[in-house]
Amino acid sequence: MAGLLLALYWQTFGAWGYDLWQDDNYSHGLLIPFVSLYFIRQRWPDLQGAVKTGYFPALLLLLAGLGLFIIGNVGAELFSQRLSFIVTLYALILLLAGWQVGKILRFPVAILFFAVPLPYILYNAIAFPLKLIASQIAVVIFNIVGMPVLRQGNIIQLPHTTLEVVDACSGIRSLMALITLAFFLASFMHRGLIKRLFILALALPVAVLANAGRVALTGYLTSYDPAWGHGSLHDFAGWAVFALSFVGLAGLSYLLQAARDRDSSSWQEAGQ
Repeated sequence: MAGLLLALYWQTFGAWGYDLWQDDNYSHGLLIPFVSLYFIRQRWPDLQGAVKTGYFPALLLLLAGLGLFIIGNVGAELFSQRLSFIVTLYALILLLAGWQVGKILRFPVAILFFAVPLPYILYNAIAFPLKLIASQIAVVIFNIVGMPVLRQGNIIQLPHTTLEVVDACSGIRSLMALITLAFFLASFMHRGLIKRLFILALALPVAVLANAGRVALTGYLTSYDPAWGHGSLHDFAGWAVFALSFVGLAGLSYLLQAARDRDSSSWQEAGQ
């Protein structure tokens, strides 16, 4: 069965890996399969003790996954083909090993969705508004610090330089990675669907605000050294902003968890 799966999807795997390697927006996706394997290894004792019996209703999910693959091939649409592999893989796990094994492996398989690049039509629909929002927030910051500024769309004109907020500075790149990290934070630190969705939703404003701050910081630093606007210094600033974004997201997640624990303690004390 594994051989048939590889034979069916080997071309999909090749194009998928190439896109992850070439596209900086999804380069974190190369690590996702290894992260998935790590969580499978952690669950190995549970897998050994699980009852393994076929779950035949999974045939419907298998047919849906294969149908998605056919649609993707007919339309030459890579996104559907990649999604179909994850759906088909989980359907085979349920079909061959049963619901109990499927429940244990649900999280490691779900992680694989974060390695699937968005279709460019959807990517552009997200990136363009984010560029404008980041530009607008950066202009507000420039006004606060008293620096003259003129904005035309995603072009910011300063007295000493002109900044163009491109896709890399819109927040879309860090947003993709932050959503992946937010998924892990939500899964490990919180219980309940609403709280987990809230942590995932926080990734969007955190990414936008962080990149708007990066644009403003770049404009300010280029007044002292133009090298901050490009090259290694510019890339270093991007990595630093992403690190701060993750720290901020983790901090918000911790505060939410601490508030929940405090409320639980208060209820316990009131009950006593």
